[in-house]
Amino acid sequence: MKHLLLSILLLAIPFTSFSQEAPPTEPLEAVITGPDEVPVGRTIVLDASASHGLGNSTQYTWYRGESTVPISRSVEAVFTPDQPGVVTMRLSISTMINGERETVESSRSITVYDRKIVLIADSSIPTDKLNLHLVAAAEAGVYLRLLQPEDAAIPLGIEESIFAMLSEESATLNGAEAIVLWTEGVKGLQALMRGVEGNPDRYEAIHNQTIVLITDRGLGTLARTAGGPFTVIQPHQILVTRKEALNPLMSAKDIPSFVLELTQRDIDFLTVDKSTTGIRPWNVLSSLVNSMLTHGVSSQTVILLLMLPLIATILAFFKQVIGITTFGLYTPSILALSFLALGWELGLMFLLFILITGYATRKMMKRWRLLYIPKVAIILTMVSLTLLVLLGIGAYQDITLSGDTIFVLLIMSTLAESFLNIKAEEGWKAAIFGVGETIMAALFCVFIVQISYLQSLILAYPELILITIVINIFLGKWTGLRLVEYFRFQEVFKHLQEE
Repeated sequence: MKHLLLSILLLAIPFTSFSQEAPPTEPLEAVITGPDEVPVGRTIVLDASASHGLGNSTQYTWYRGESTVPISRSVEAVFTPDQPGVVTMRLSISTMINGERETVESSRSITVYDRKIVLIADSSIPTDKLNLHLVAAAEAGVYLRLLQPEDAAIPLGIEESIFAMLSEESATLNGAEAIVLWTEGVKGLQALMRGVEGNPDRYEAIHNQTIVLITDRGLGTLARTAGGPFTVIQPHQILVTRKEALNPLMSAKDIPSFVLELTQRDIDFLTVDKSTTGIRPWNVLSSLVNSMLTHGVSSQTVILLLMLPLIATILAFFKQVIGITTFGLYTPSILALSFLALGWELGLMFLLFILITGYATRKMMKRWRLLYIPKVAIILTMVSLTLLVLLGIGAYQDITLSGDTIFVLLIMSTLAESFLNIKAEEGWKAAIFGVGETIMAALFCVFIVQISYLQSLILAYPELILITIVINIFLGKWTGLRLVEYFRFQEVFKHLQEE
């Protein structure tokens, strides 16, 4: 009997020690989770279960605004707003910690709206203009949700920055009457399309809604380019219009009234819907481009592919008519694409490091007396390692490049081989002049094809690139002297005139 009592006491000791209140490992904090915005008449649930640092005998008390009358005494609070405005919900948590009762409070502001409009603007739109539209929307009783990403590190990174922002703010699109895209060309629409693909919740949030595209360029070009994203997003309609349409959008009671007011105010607009996105014999190539865009091909990739024939034609004109000497046609074309994807400043920096690395590697291997092919392989290896280090530095500086741009960089490294070959065969002067003319020709091509209107035009009417075939046929039949040759053989011409 004694042994039995002793065993019970021994078992009770650890049980008692574990049943004692353990001090919290985190400071006491009241955390409210739930939506930040809600339409009038829709019920929402606010939750306090994410609060931490709680002890025993925890009590929850919810208040609305400055009221002292609780609306809930549980871990959740159910709230149904009946009028628009900003409502503040307060949470008070009382809990026992180390034998003492402690209390902590927290609050959450919730925007209640009748009409909600989401405005997505790129970083080129001035903030003061956007603030004016926020004030106008508030005066009209409209909840205007503004989304604007930070400056893109590279020219073609606008779409990426908007896409990343939409991924983080995906819930913002819920309940919007209209989504306004005030971005360069069709980049905002492309980012919205990518955000919808493979995301059923985001698709339902904007399905059968109205998308408004704001532009200061040709409406017809942008409307035609919007056909591809339309087939993926499947909104009710896409309205392509001017920035003057923003105020009528805020003041109108609904979208049909907004369209009527645009007509009455004589504000230009075009409508993209199911009746305008069909395939016709004269837009087969446009339909192919739209199909690529709708199946996940990045608009950046499509633009680079469509610009390549134009870049090649410009370079062919330089070589055949003007007479500049570049490292062939392929190398300056890839160099121009690299500058177009990276920006010419960043592209020149990468090119400079590639050339320096290639020359330094070849100089160190000179004593080894290696064969040509293994030597080139070692040079490309060192160039790849240099690019890897540069990309690491760029990532540290928050400059991230897309995957296709990295492959363009690797292809651009072939310029190092051409430079080293010319230097070995003809000397420093010929190599430097060759590199200089190649870079200047590539920069000129970038200056031409980087025009936003030209990119939008080619993306909307890709059939235009077929004209480059006709131009190259004429260039192929060129038999006259090149422009440079008139200066090179100036003395000969003078001698012939004297005779």
